[in-house]
Amino acid sequence: MQGPEARLGRDERLDPHGRFRDAWRPAMAAVRRLGPEQFARRATALNRMTDLAGPFGDAPRSIYDPLPVLLTAGEFSELEGAIRQRARLLGWVLEDLYGPQSLLRLGRIPPALVLGQRHFLRGLHTSAPLAAPRLALYAADLVRTPNGSFRLLRDHAGAISGLGHALSLRRLAAGTLPEIFPAGGLRSLRPAREMLVDHLYRGAGGRLVAVLSASTASCPSPGAVDEALLARSLGLLRIEPNDLATRRGALHMKTLSGLLPIATLIRGISGIDLDPLEQGGRPALGVPGAFGALRAGVLVIWNAPGTALVEAAELLPFLDRLCEPLLGESPLLLRATEEDRALASRAPFADGQVIASAPIGFRLFAWNDGEQWRVLPGGLGLPLEASRPEASSLGFKDIWVLESEEDSYIVGPPPVEPPDFAPFLAAAHLPSRLADNLFWLGRSVERLEAACRLLMLALPRLESGTSLPRDIAERTLLIHCLARAGLVSADIAGGTASGRLLRQTLAGGRPIDGLVKEVGRLIDASSERLSPSMLATVRFALRQTADSLPDEGTALPMLLSFTATFAGIAAENMSRDGGWLFLEMGRRLERGESMTESLAILLDAPLDRLEPGMALSIELADSVLSYDLRHAGILSPGPVLSMVLADLFNPRSLAFQCAALRACLERLGADDDAETAHQLQREVTNLVGVASDLREPLREIAAKLRLLSDRMHRRFFALLPEAHALEENEVRDLLP
Repeated sequence: MQGPEARLGRDERLDPHGRFRDAWRPAMAAVRRLGPEQFARRATALNRMTDLAGPFGDAPRSIYDPLPVLLTAGEFSELEGAIRQRARLLGWVLEDLYGPQSLLRLGRIPPALVLGQRHFLRGLHTSAPLAAPRLALYAADLVRTPNGSFRLLRDHAGAISGLGHALSLRRLAAGTLPEIFPAGGLRSLRPAREMLVDHLYRGAGGRLVAVLSASTASCPSPGAVDEALLARSLGLLRIEPNDLATRRGALHMKTLSGLLPIATLIRGISGIDLDPLEQGGRPALGVPGAFGALRAGVLVIWNAPGTALVEAAELLPFLDRLCEPLLGESPLLLRATEEDRALASRAPFADGQVIASAPIGFRLFAWNDGEQWRVLPGGLGLPLEASRPEASSLGFKDIWVLESEEDSYIVGPPPVEPPDFAPFLAAAHLPSRLADNLFWLGRSVERLEAACRLLMLALPRLESGTSLPRDIAERTLLIHCLARAGLVSADIAGGTASGRLLRQTLAGGRPIDGLVKEVGRLIDASSERLSPSMLATVRFALRQTADSLPDEGTALPMLLSFTATFAGIAAENMSRDGGWLFLEMGRRLERGESMTESLAILLDAPLDRLEPGMALSIELADSVLSYDLRHAGILSPGPVLSMVLADLFNPRSLAFQCAALRACLERLGADDDAETAHQLQREVTNLVGVASDLREPLREIAAKLRLLSDRMHRRFFALLPEAHALEENEVRDLLP
């Protein structure tokens, strides 16, 4: 081609005669019907959905473009064969370079180029093959030239990114822009995805399969969103290096039921950093002992560390010449030249309300199922940033593979059932890190709510300035409760306080702001265990709450609205096992401890001066309406204590918290701790008949709740044995 079209690269939408290709007409007609403004809003909604997938609250490092890029059935069939050939070639080369090294001895590849490469990991050079192919996952970046053929831009053979986006983008786009999807003729990703999942589980033999992420809460990585999407798409766990431990030469995940063996990891960590014990990498990124488990054949890693060796630029000329000697075939995929890059085909991108044209690259993915390479009938369209500086604002595209007129059949082994990971408790497969985060998320939300309720009771009373004895008594009690909660200093509690002083103290110390930030941090850290709808609702409510600060006094209703939203969503959107149990236990422990400490202050008075404390206790428990309906608003120690201490139908009574804790602990198989919670429930109920001297019994109950919390930490999170006190006879035996 000699015209201007050749210099610009062909338009993906047009045929050689300059007319819209048949496959593009329905999508472009749908875009015209929507109009620029509506189309831009839909594109924004599509990208907003990626916020829900980002762990740790990260904004996604990439954006999605709603317009696809198309491949006909014939084009994909040719590419499928070429990618399989390329993957077989690279796999053969890697097995040789880390095994017999015949390519080096025969001089087909200069030894200095391999042995001097930083991605050649000598610790994984073995005399026998590993338990699984070293190259299990492969991706190729391609460009289409003006004559319609495809050329190879780059091989991806190490820690491969983009598969999570490729498996998720179509589902997300179908929910926001269903109009552009054809009624038929589009090859589904579902059969290929299910075959991939089946292969992973079949090879695991009942052990765990997980996505090992390089991203942590303290050090987020650019691939965090892709890793989270990949884990969700394949129904796998997303884990971090700190979730893993090596025992007896095998890799295990630290879970609530102890250490569970890992069979397969899809890694997002560079092979150089994967085992700091052998590679001297950063300990925060590595898993000591991973190389040893891999060599011993008890662990499979997709891809094995060191596979990025074949991506090295200095090796590419030698690799391109090995196809015929090794496979006996001419290469089906030639490497792109600089001219091919410059004349890469162009595709439409949504840039605000404008449809812009920019050079496009195609990333296709393949995996080795042990017998052959299978190619995903889709992938990612990537803007070629080198060709256009502003292309960094453009997003990933979904690659549509159109069905041929003939029926296609995908054949594979019969599916295997996913293994049961729960040997003895409801959340056995839950990583202890996530359980810990959910537990403290529950506590932090309740701590925020308790602080808000105290302040909503205290501010109007302190600002009223009345000097009636009852009002003075209420203010004194509330200030002591605020000091106990850490909202004001002990100095203020010991003197005369006012509403203005309280507001100044809040503005100076900003305790509520700190609680809101801690809740946000824990929501982000627990995001992979919250459903997308729950995560969207909770984050939106938290953003509204944060925007209402720094005027913490006026923000209190919004803060309470957030805590109520969180509790309601957790109650209705989470199944009653796994993470919910730890979220619920954290909430009940914090509410029980906070209420007990506050009641110990409010009810610390003789009977004749107990009325102000009783009234505040009913208000603090948000039980005014129930109490008025039952007892006509007449305050009496027996009914008040029954309501706030022993009422099992009042979700803010102490007995309710103990009963809820007992139920959760029984579900988790912690029968001894469940019995402790039951005993606390009996102790709380027995206090109803004690109308005076409640301070010390209530403080003892609060101390027992803290002790129960410590025991739960040792049992579920620290995985430490119970402290053992030597009996007298054991001490005697140890003495000389």
